[in-house]
Amino acid sequence: MSEVPKLSISNIWDGATNNIAQTISSLLTNAAYACGGTVKPSLPAAPVTIRWDAPHSIEKLTFPSPSDDPVVQKLVETTQPAGFGFQGKDIMDETYRKASKLDTSEFSINFCPYEVGIIDVIGQALLPRLPNSSQGILAKLYKLNVYQAPSGLFKPHIDTPRSGLQFGSLVVCLPCPHEGGQLVVRHQGQVTVFDWSGPARDVQWAAFYSDCEHEVLEVTSGYRITLTYNLYARCGLGEIAGHADALDVQQLPLYKEVKDALAQPEFMSEGESHLSGYLGKYCSHAYAHATTEGASALPAVLKGSDMIAFEVFRSLGVEVLVRPVLEHISNIDYGNPLDEILRTHHHVGKELGKPLKTEAVWGYGNNLLRQVYAEYPNTLIKVKWVNEPMNAIKSVQFGFALYGNEPSTEFVYSFCALLFKIMPYSERVELAMTKEGREAERKSIDAGQIQPD
Repeated sequence: MSEVPKLSISNIWDGATNNIAQTISSLLTNAAYACGGTVKPSLPAAPVTIRWDAPHSIEKLTFPSPSDDPVVQKLVETTQPAGFGFQGKDIMDETYRKASKLDTSEFSINFCPYEVGIIDVIGQALLPRLPNSSQGILAKLYKLNVYQAPSGLFKPHIDTPRSGLQFGSLVVCLPCPHEGGQLVVRHQGQVTVFDWSGPARDVQWAAFYSDCEHEVLEVTSGYRITLTYNLYARCGLGEIAGHADALDVQQLPLYKEVKDALAQPEFMSEGESHLSGYLGKYCSHAYAHATTEGASALPAVLKGSDMIAFEVFRSLGVEVLVRPVLEHISNIDYGNPLDEILRTHHHVGKELGKPLKTEAVWGYGNNLLRQVYAEYPNTLIKVKWVNEPMNAIKSVQFGFALYGNEPSTEFVYSFCALLFKIMPYSERVELAMTKEGREAERKSIDAGQIQPD
């Protein structure tokens, strides 16, 4: 019997779609290295207030605060020059880093990154997989830093972890007007820029892995006041995918690539019509998706690249389905019309955690598999996959009794996957125009140019 050729699902799509999908593939499957967002003020929460010991008094500063506030100047005058670590020594060199600091023993602040949801977002977006089944984050306040005009900066560098459990850093920018001072984070050829300059109304933040190179560009006016937290892994659990209000997906590299892809007419132009036009990502983490209890927790427990992909596509108006996908039938009888359909389509479960009771079946080979798969509530869907499934995290979807030469119990496995329903190009354009109009209106309301209804 001749060897069956290995299938390449990408071959069934047009070249333009393949090229665009390939561009976003690595961002969809690789874990995020940085994330950030904005904390909107919510009444009746108290405003952010910092208190510190001045030489002859105890001072207090409440944010948002204008950069010409005399109390801001008092805070700056209290700070000390900030150095940087190099080969175990604390170096002072203003050509490399020009900033000032307050140690945690010198000030107190009522801002808590846990209370506003920042740590929950970081926990599911960035926390690396450790041997523990349940992990969380300890965020430890490290410094208050001030970068002021002119020429406050910090050239490219990589932080030195202060513990084997430290995996990253969190930088929180307090609302004080300034220009420049963008935080640039680089990782494996990718770049993310967090720009907190301009009018300051909200607390903004960014978190990134310890092995990321990063820099603070020159501050050209005002004061850039930040809190830095060291991030450590600890026991814990989060369930926030779909409810990550503190996360700003527009700052993620994947967001721009997906937005650009959707704007191109040659990318999956007909959308999900006729059960095609689905972009798919096999999940990179294991979930108990084949059980009733585990399925009920999805999509909230998505993490890492799975969570980021879910949030990015959802924010762009793309419907995201979390579904079980049965193992692909690999023994194809070329020439059989049904097998030709199975070659280009996948058995996607109609819902997660659906139990299946099957009658005993007789047979072997392709006919058996077709008979068994037909028992499972599923839809044959043509999917453009951006990655390959990982056998290590597949789950038993259902079992069946097989009677052939000898009776036995067999199992059918499935993978948890994200399916993105790509709309036809004409509908994508209409949706984008509507979203842009709403965003422009929101910005006008925030700026006080128009009054909300």
